[in-house]
Amino acid sequence: MIISNSSPLILLSTINRVELFRELYGKVFIANAVQAEVIERGKKEHYGDAFIVEKYVGSFIFVKEVAKSEELSKLKSALGAGEAESIMLCKQEHAEMLIIDDWKSRKIAESEGIRCKSTLGVLFEALQKNKMTLDEYEQSIKKLAQSAWISGAVVAEFLNAAYDLRGGKNEI
Repeated sequence: MIISNSSPLILLSTINRVELFRELYGKVFIANAVQAEVIERGKKEHYGDAFIVEKYVGSFIFVKEVAKSEELSKLKSALGAGEAESIMLCKQEHAEMLIIDDWKSRKIAESEGIRCKSTLGVLFEALQKNKMTLDEYEQSIKKLAQSAWISGAVVAEFLNAAYDLRGGKNEI
């Protein structure tokens, strides 16, 4: 089972790549708080990504209830509701992986033994599995860098990894 937090859903829908979840993993599960953040709040704010993500719920994105617990309450006091519920859903369901971008949340999840991957990691996996071309990958990374805060060093790291994989362009 693969769990996604909010930002990967938002970012992938922003660059029209949310279907990579289906292509790579078959289905992805989200916690109720993630659905509330991305879809309910997003629709109220008229964010286009909310409508994109909503159309895939029930197709390859599924919402799963997280059991209430003291541990969940503690996590919610340290992290956002979506991050906290995503981590707890991974633990509850013994998930294979959590797709999450927030650094602090990733560190907490990894300390709990949860394997994590970022949105850029999903794009790189898609390139590795030939779900996108090198040009599509480059364009996706560049679009993400324009719409989300991603350091130049991280962008360069992912582009260089792709060039190494494909024997392409020189390092940046």
